[in-house]
Amino acid sequence: MRFSDLRGILRTNWKQCTLYAALLLGVGLLLGFRLHSLVPGFSPAEVSTLHAGTVHDILEAPVNAPYTLLVHGLSHLQPDSLVWGRAVSAAIGLVTVALFGGLVWYWQGKRNAILGMILFATSAWFLHTARWGTPDVLLFFIVALTACYVWLQRTSSSWALLVGFVLVALSLYIPGMIWFVIAGVAWRWRLVDDACKKNLWAVTAGGVLLLALATPLGLAIHRHPDIIKAVAGMPLTGWPNPFDVLHNLAAIPVHLFIHGPIAPERWLGDVPVLDVFTAAMFLLGGYVYLRHLKLKRVQLTVAVIILGAALVSLGGGVSLTLIMPFIYIVAVAGIGFMIDRWLEVFPRNSLAQGAGYILVGLAMLSASVFALAHYYTAWPEAKATRMVYTKHQL
Repeated sequence: MRFSDLRGILRTNWKQCTLYAALLLGVGLLLGFRLHSLVPGFSPAEVSTLHAGTVHDILEAPVNAPYTLLVHGLSHLQPDSLVWGRAVSAAIGLVTVALFGGLVWYWQGKRNAILGMILFATSAWFLHTARWGTPDVLLFFIVALTACYVWLQRTSSSWALLVGFVLVALSLYIPGMIWFVIAGVAWRWRLVDDACKKNLWAVTAGGVLLLALATPLGLAIHRHPDIIKAVAGMPLTGWPNPFDVLHNLAAIPVHLFIHGPIAPERWLGDVPVLDVFTAAMFLLGGYVYLRHLKLKRVQLTVAVIILGAALVSLGGGVSLTLIMPFIYIVAVAGIGFMIDRWLEVFPRNSLAQGAGYILVGLAMLSASVFALAHYYTAWPEAKATRMVYTKHQL
């Protein structure tokens, strides 16, 4: 995409772009609010992240290195502070919301993009992940990979290809992400091949960057072959028991709709991951997607959720965080479908149309307020939470 194209998009859609920017500012404030002091201290997982050691130690065990290296570098600014892990997670979360909004805008339109950003950015799971100082937030990287694919599909530009090479290299360090790279290249090989043929300089430069960025991982695997299990998203203790895999797979819908995981470090009690409104919209969006399975974007979304669920079921380093952005993309499709059907029933009655928008707005507001109260009020005050967050400094 050329600068003139971007300028044309901004000029044509300046109102939507302004709202988009305002939403991102709001998300940034939400992520930064009491980042250091919402809970009484820091969790063991956050402390262990900051205890990753020197650069040499991190490269010896480089899984999640893009995160740990960044935290390690920033920690030199204030060596006795544990907040840098949360700051890096919050920054990644903000970028994720921006890319999430862009994806929904391209696939479902401007209206759904705004609604989706609000619903996703205020969801309890997103806030828990993006304000928790651990590498789990790197699983949101799937959104960046998908956005780059859409960019390449739309423009076949050299910059999209170059960025794609860098993202692929970084994704190799994230548990389970390699399978999405392999599946994506295999699925759209012709698109990738055509883009490479048209942009030979980008292929050359991207290949060099890919090799340079992936070399530390390759050397670490050569010294410690078990690292490849972590890269593949598998448990380090050995092959997972088939019954455990089936149990973990069945637990995914249970956690989403009935009761959440018992993990006070990152969740409140046994509250379901999805609130009632989002769960209903996800089911409605699933119905919409089943009707349009021939669309490439629908196939992509379904494939990410299925493959992501399979990786979660292995019980390795992959959590529900991987599939949550796409759960919300499906839910937003359900919201859009409901609004469109309402407008079809009342095509000329502006009063009825306005009432429909108000009802949807109130439902979304209730879902967002519930999630915000969950994270900012109930979770920090829970006894189980306060028992985990006890570390104050290194």
